[in-house]
Amino acid sequence: MKHSNSIIANEKGSAIVFALLALSILSIIGISSTNTTTTELNIVRNEQIYQTNFYLAESSAYEAALRIENETDPFELIPDSSDHNWLNDDIIDFSVTDNWNDEGQASADVNDNSDSSQFNANASYATVAKGPREGSSLDISSTRLYEFAVFGRSDEFNGNVLVEIGYLKKF
Repeated sequence: MKHSNSIIANEKGSAIVFALLALSILSIIGISSTNTTTTELNIVRNEQIYQTNFYLAESSAYEAALRIENETDPFELIPDSSDHNWLNDDIIDFSVTDNWNDEGQASADVNDNSDSSQFNANASYATVAKGPREGSSLDISSTRLYEFAVFGRSDEFNGNVLVEIGYLKKF
């Protein structure tokens, strides 16, 4: 009896083909897992930057609200008669980043309209006085309710967050 050795029927070396196939599949799974992990780490880092900026901006807004609350002279909370550079009238849109100016002193063409937070140099606040609250008494002898829009902003770690809160003060 004679056995014929055909190349097609020969199973020598098939184990190495299956091993290479299994290694290539595992390599693809490993590379995609590494890419997914890198993406997730970037998401976590960006979320941390956002959270840090959010809390700094919020604390700056509350710092401005506290300054309003501690002010006893109502004329100091009127933008035209106030010495506070962070107190503005209703013409400035603080939702636009370019409208913030906190250089410590007024420049020739742009007035200083915000103030740095005492807690972080990259956080600042500004306030827009909206005047007497709609529906409050206009009688000078009665208590008046004044409305303010208080803004806090932070640009720490190349992030940028703006927080706006409403604030009411009774005089």
